[in-house]
Amino acid sequence: MNKKIKIVGVIVALCVSFLLGWRVMPKIWPTIRLNYINRLFPQLQSSSEPVDQFIYTPKSNSKYGDPISEGDSLVYYFYKDNCSYCVALSPLISGLPDQITLPDGSPSKIKLLCLNKNEENYKKIITEYYERHNIPEDQRFVPAIVIGDKYLYLEESIEDELMNSLVAGEGLQTEMLDGAQRVPE
Repeated sequence: MNKKIKIVGVIVALCVSFLLGWRVMPKIWPTIRLNYINRLFPQLQSSSEPVDQFIYTPKSNSKYGDPISEGDSLVYYFYKDNCSYCVALSPLISGLPDQITLPDGSPSKIKLLCLNKNEENYKKIITEYYERHNIPEDQRFVPAIVIGDKYLYLEESIEDELMNSLVAGEGLQTEMLDGAQRVPE
């Protein structure tokens, strides 16, 4: 009887761990990364500020008084809250450095604009982007990244190409999707 109870206990513990990991980890991963991993591995540290301070809203063109300038590397991230692929990609997105060095040696701040496809005002901006750039219907899903003239829509292509595109300076060419203009430097 004791052996059966132990087996059932282990199975219940594994199920609870899996369910908590599936629902809770994506929400707390940025905090864990900032608070613990950066202490253990300081060379991975991209910023001492919370990740939220590097996520911009397209409506205001800036957040925390930091406008998007011509020298900033602009990246749009299309996502949905309930998308398991977006959840799997969240460590990469939240772990982007706050600044990169371009091929000419100049620094460029990374400005990440996250657009939730479930929100009506962002859905309109995303749909206009799809239509203006003739994105095929079978590629109009999340997660997706817009950087320069590239539209990266598969998790593998995002993981493979995002950092290379940033370092190559393609983020400097990303157009503002809400019709706003970048601020001159």
